[in-house]
Formats: sequence, structure tokens, C-alpha cells
Amino acid sequence: MAPRAVTGQRSFIEQARREQIVGAAVEVLYEGGFAAASLGAIAERIGVSKGVISYHFTGKDEVLREVIAQVLTEARAYMLPRIEAARSYREALQLYVTSNFEYIAANLRKIIAFMEILNGMPPAGGEPGPFDEGRQRAVDELRDLLAAGQAAGEFGAFSAPVAAVSLRASIDALSFLLRADPDMDLPAYGSELLRLYERAVAA
Repeated sequence: MAPRAVTGQRSFIEQARREQIVGAAVEVLYEGGFAAASLGAIAERIGVSKGVISYHFTGKDEVLREVIAQVLTEARAYMLPRIEAARSYREALQLYVTSNFEYIAANLRKIIAFMEILNGMPPAGGEPGPFDEGRQRAVDELRDLLAAGQAAGEFGAFSAPVAAVSLRASIDALSFLLRADPDMDLPAYGSELLRLYERAVAA
């Protein structure tokens, strides 16, 4: 079956099939890791031929990049309204951390699949990795939040860029911790991380 040329808006059926394929990729990645995530394994998961996947995606890389894009989009859609509803920068920081952990706790399989892709799909030929743009955007937005809190007098003197990179890395590290221990105490980790950074940024 030849790959379908993408022209205009996808139909409801086409979009539903793409989402089914992405969901199957998540399950294969979660259960078997990156090495097991072949197009054949993903197709078998939903009882179709590899040709069906090739009709909707140009190859395995596009499927995996769609998993990354879906997680980033969903996480942002969950977190952003909560952060924007904050009545202070201190509360916004609290909500940034707690909403991250709430999304992770509700989407453990996707998060572990996400980590498998990042760990197994490094940049090729100098091209950006599948998460590079999303990671930079997240760091930049957190840096801006911290800097605005400093300007408002709610936070003390520290390097907003360094603090943003550090906090973001502490949250992103959860993907690797969860692979090793899917039953880890997420609320306890999140609470301790939040206390640590509240002390670090205090005025």
C-alpha cells in the first residue's frame, strides 16, 4: 500500500486510525521498550498490516515523533490553564510543579513510552532530537515565570535561567525513575521537590 499524500484536513476516520496507531506504539514502548517498537509490533498490537501504518505515517520515526508531540500537547493543555489561573507568582510556581506531577501520575504509560523514545532516538546527522524544541520552550516559559516573580518582588535573587533548567531537569528525570520503579511515591517526590524550590526562590 502506497503512503497517502497529505492534502488538506484529515478525515475523522483517518485521524482516529492515526490515534489508534499512536496508542499502540505507546503500549509497545511501555511493555517492551524502544528496541521492541517496530512497525510490525505496533501493527500486530491493533491487528492490522504494516501497510496500514505506512498509509498513515511515513515510517517508524514519524510514529514515534507523533507520540512525543501528543504527550507535549496534552501536558501543556492540562497545565497551562491551571498556571494561568494563579493569583501570584508563588502560586504559579506551585501549580507548575503540582500540575506536572498530576499529568504524569495520570499518564504513566505515555510518560514511560516518552522516555523510551528520548533514550533510544538520539539526534541524527545534526538534526534536532524529537523533544529538543519542546524542552527549550518549557525551559524558556519557566524562566520567564521565575523572572517575572523576581520583578514583582515575590522571589529573591538567583539566576532564573539556571533555576529553570534545574527544575525542568528534576521533573524530566521522573521518566527514568518511573521506568525503574513504576510504583514510586510520586506525591512525596513532588512535594519534596516543590519545598526545595520554594526555599530556593524565596525572597
